[in-house]
Amino acid sequence: MNLKRYRQKSRLYYISTAILIALYFCAVASPGQEFDNSNLSVAQSEADMLFMLLQIQADVQGKLNDFDADLANAAQNLSVTGLDGSDAREILRKLLETNSNLVSSITLSKDGKIITAEGKGNESAEGADISSQEHIARFLQTKTPVFSKQFLLVEGYNGTSLAYPVFSPQGEFVGGVSAIIEPDKLLNAVVAPQLRFDVSTRSNITDYSFWLMHLDGLIAYDRDASQIGKNLFEDPLYAPYPSLLELGEKIIAARSGHGYYDFQVTEGDNRVVTKESYWTTAGLHGREWRLVVTKMIP
Repeated sequence: MNLKRYRQKSRLYYISTAILIALYFCAVASPGQEFDNSNLSVAQSEADMLFMLLQIQADVQGKLNDFDADLANAAQNLSVTGLDGSDAREILRKLLETNSNLVSSITLSKDGKIITAEGKGNESAEGADISSQEHIARFLQTKTPVFSKQFLLVEGYNGTSLAYPVFSPQGEFVGGVSAIIEPDKLLNAVVAPQLRFDVSTRSNITDYSFWLMHLDGLIAYDRDASQIGKNLFEDPLYAPYPSLLELGEKIIAARSGHGYYDFQVTEGDNRVVTKESYWTTAGLHGREWRLVVTKMIP
């Protein structure tokens, strides 16, 4: 598939959806209908949430598509140069320079050993056997692109890896290229401008919030940074809130939707409030991220 054309189609889809939502709310509030100010306020709030969510989705998916295209291009170049040597190292360096969301990149052999490594935390990685890592094992078995779940790296930060196969000019599988992004960094750049919160303090000047969940319940991102890395269905923080757990099951089951739940304002503010939420999906190679925008109900 032409990745550039795919990205263009994706963005057109999100824009078209946003236009349809706008037309819907315009129709709801059209002249000649009885519609009091409180209903107008509710309709406007819902429209704001949907537009915010669609913009975040378009931006996140666009960055993931760029990530995918950059790795695919690196894999093609490595097919010619091979996985080691100065040319391979230059391809990895260029990959990191091209995409600011990447923190490290490697080439690996067909038995899962790191051949060449560049970037954050990779100074002594060359020669390491990573074949037992879940996503690498799957990659070596399928010889197809694999986008990993989020995991804690030994350097102490959360990462997500994308691996692409490399084939020789004769079509033989010789290994692969893999790169790691920091989802926190990527999402801060996308979400903070939409929610208008300060990344350094996580303080918010609007009633809206955002979180991202994997399909196993892992909270991979939250405006309230203390919740990142917790599992919705396992952490005791969430156990007293059955409506949140019920909504979590719905979020996993459906790629998009709407619902309400009760939860504390933040982990440091134990006041229980009702929150309205809309969610949708972004992802790569079968790995889905659920994107959730919320708003406290007065």
